[in-house]
Amino acid sequence: MEDQINDSTPSVLAVARQNLDILSTHGESDTLTYWDIVRSILDLFRTSLSAQDVLKALELGWEGLRMKNELSPETMPMKRLILARSATLCMARQGVRVTGLWEDAVQVVITHVRGGDPIFIKNVFTSNPLKQWILTVFSDADFCPNYNIRLDLLTIISTWEQFEANEGKSVLSGLMQLSVYLDADEHLVPNAGVPSLEVPWFAVMCKLSKGEHLDEIYKKALIQMETLSVGGEARWLNRVVELVSARTDVAKKRLAVGWLRASDALLVLESSLVLLAIFVFSSRSIETFSCRGLLQVAAVALIKITTSIVDMIPSLRTYIYRCMKMVDTVDHILKVVITCPRLQSLVSTLRKDHGEELDRISQHTYRMGIPLQFLPEAIDDDTTINCPERFVDSLTFSVMEAPVLLKTSQVTVDEATLLYLLLQEPSLCPFTRTPLHHDDDSFCRLPDLQLEIQVWRASQSSPDTPTSPKTPQVESHQP
Repeated sequence: MEDQINDSTPSVLAVARQNLDILSTHGESDTLTYWDIVRSILDLFRTSLSAQDVLKALELGWEGLRMKNELSPETMPMKRLILARSATLCMARQGVRVTGLWEDAVQVVITHVRGGDPIFIKNVFTSNPLKQWILTVFSDADFCPNYNIRLDLLTIISTWEQFEANEGKSVLSGLMQLSVYLDADEHLVPNAGVPSLEVPWFAVMCKLSKGEHLDEIYKKALIQMETLSVGGEARWLNRVVELVSARTDVAKKRLAVGWLRASDALLVLESSLVLLAIFVFSSRSIETFSCRGLLQVAAVALIKITTSIVDMIPSLRTYIYRCMKMVDTVDHILKVVITCPRLQSLVSTLRKDHGEELDRISQHTYRMGIPLQFLPEAIDDDTTINCPERFVDSLTFSVMEAPVLLKTSQVTVDEATLLYLLLQEPSLCPFTRTPLHHDDDSFCRLPDLQLEIQVWRASQSSPDTPTSPKTPQVESHQP
């Protein structure tokens, strides 16, 4: 690559610097304008440049645009994006790996793009060479080790009209790798004066939900959960749901202390509800989220988001119509849960493991005059009374359905508890803090004990449905 660097680059940059100095002193003339300098920089980006020269060219081009802005501010946003695109094309044509000074160059480009009109961004960042290079940077950690840069590229990726099959795979690959670095507090809730990925992330997630981009993820995750071999797909779905529910908690706290405007808080609630509906309770996802482990994750998210909405409504009275629409959406999701045969275990989990929250939600919505028609009623879980101790999950203290032995600690837990632990990053035994691997060295099923539990359940007179284990309350594994 270094052999291809244009020998005239230093002289072009030097002339641009001299001309900027002349313009700053004498102003524009018939023979020299600020746009002449910017145009020379754009022409320079058509050649091969080193990272250092790209940085210098960006600096000079931006200086020329800023000076010109005083005369014609209406053209500034688009020309700024054109400058950023030209620099990106220069890097894309050379196929540069984003390391060293190239990181600085890409970060400067992102600075120019951030805050720009999405329509403008879409219009200047849609050529195939650009898209392919951006997707490579986004999805390949070896190509770009800096995860902050890769996350910031969501600002550009989110403006693309739709994802073709291969593009969707690259976006999903990048998101699955980067999900561990995403933080609801830092990235996914508006924060005054601090750029947020909230809107780009939401837009990308909604685009992925269209077409067939997620179907493979749901299928693989379902197999992983059923075989106790949890992999990247199941963990990513778990992480998405955690982030969706966590951002509503952050919004509630920021609204309470005045760090978030009511309108921004409302947008967070509405978008979180949309993501919950399409990623967890759509026709494509229900089968996956009705399986053990992810079922508990879905229950926690539904309760958290509903609680946040109910708690924040008094502070959002200015937007009461939109609040009512959110309540209607929650009720629709609850109706799906109540009426879907696959989700009856989720109903049982909600009633037995989240009874206190259900009672609180019911009381609050009733007092506000917006009751949830399909909210399940809490029930007392007394199945552990007179239950043999060996039938009880050592972490949730609920009667097990499918007991599993954790070999490192020789402790027995329910299969749903094990799956919850395997979904975490890292997967650790809560009793010994040793890693849990997806093989027979870490755990094994106990079919004989499972049969004993089934016989015991049959002997009980209670007509209640079998107990679904509670979500483990292990501090280091909390969402």
